[in-house]
Amino acid sequence: MDKARKEQYIIKTCCVIAAFVLWLFITSTENPLTSYKIKSIPVQLLNTDTLTRSNLVLVPGQDLTIDLNIKGANNSVLLATKAENFSIVADLDAYALKSGEQNIPITIKKSPDNINVVNGDTLFVKVNLDELVKTKVSITTNITGDPSNGFFASAPVLSQTSATVSGGSKFVNLVKKLVVEENIKGMESDVSKTYKLKPIDESGEEVKNVVVDPAQIDVKIPVSKTKSVGVSVKTIGTLNEAFTLASTKVSPKQFNLTGSAAALDKVENLDTKNIDLSKIDKSTTISTKVIIPSGLTLVSGTDDVNIEVNLDKVVVKDAAQIEKEAADVAANKQVQKSISQDVKYVNLNDLYEAKIGKNKDLLVLSGTQSVIDSMDPSKIAAQLDLTNLVEGEHTVSVKVSVPDGISLVSQDSDKILVTITKKLTEVPANNGN
Repeated sequence: MDKARKEQYIIKTCCVIAAFVLWLFITSTENPLTSYKIKSIPVQLLNTDTLTRSNLVLVPGQDLTIDLNIKGANNSVLLATKAENFSIVADLDAYALKSGEQNIPITIKKSPDNINVVNGDTLFVKVNLDELVKTKVSITTNITGDPSNGFFASAPVLSQTSATVSGGSKFVNLVKKLVVEENIKGMESDVSKTYKLKPIDESGEEVKNVVVDPAQIDVKIPVSKTKSVGVSVKTIGTLNEAFTLASTKVSPKQFNLTGSAAALDKVENLDTKNIDLSKIDKSTTISTKVIIPSGLTLVSGTDDVNIEVNLDKVVVKDAAQIEKEAADVAANKQVQKSISQDVKYVNLNDLYEAKIGKNKDLLVLSGTQSVIDSMDPSKIAAQLDLTNLVEGEHTVSVKVSVPDGISLVSQDSDKILVTITKKLTEVPANNGN
């Protein structure tokens, strides 16, 4: 009895093992299809030129992929299937496109032979489109840094002042300007380069995903030397006899100029426009302008200048008072006198001779009556300093020196043209030897 029961147990165990082996075989070869999902399969868009014709553009940064549910009889085959084993396309030309998000049906062009796609007929890819716009945007410069000491950077010169920005309206509408950036720290000469145009939004951040046409332009940044010069007040006419000119005060006292080295070397002071003394009958401040020589420009600010004119009133007295105070008045009264002074040159190199364009200069001098009356004209000099000047034409400043107690109010010519030529060398006579 025990033996028979034991044999039945062995038979049942063998049947269970055989059934399990048979199940494994059927599962791996003959079992019903097993499902599997392939994720993030790229979708290729066909006929994208349709977007341009429709004034549309793809919104950047989209994930143009889909997931496929597949079935197969072999698990190992399913697990080995990858996204790159598929070729999936979406034809944009087959549908009426518009701005916004829309679903474009896909077509599976290629897939592995030993699998089936379960959801292939109902799949689509989400495509987000934006309106294609073009607009003209102005170009500005962002120049940082300062040139070397004694040099100045003028306004940049651009080959063009605007460019076209195109792309999706979402991004193009963010662009407020196109910027050229350059650092001119330590520069001592002009900077000329081709620069890429950078689209910028309101906060100064660069806008991506737009096309700028042209993408770059030529820019020149002029860098030239500077010089600080004073102001020379120029006057015409004569004050009313009831007044004397006590003083003049100029504001600002100096101007910074920039330009070529040759032009800067020729200027020491900026002349004001003429002030007519005959029209002044009280102390006042006159607003006028300085005259900027050709080839030079101001580094900053304007050419406006204020001249404070202070007058002293001449007191009219009767005969008794005049006789009583004659000595004091003569000693302290300020008067003006005009004299025509010979202009002479000094410090000319012995190898040269000079010819000056004007031999006399009309000077208006101021001082007390006694000083003016006793003034020695021989102690007043109007000189042209020809130090280091060589052959050629030169515009030379007239330097006027006056004795103590006398001040120069104005002069007719503060610069005179001087022509310098080499002296003729005598040729020895031929004595026939």
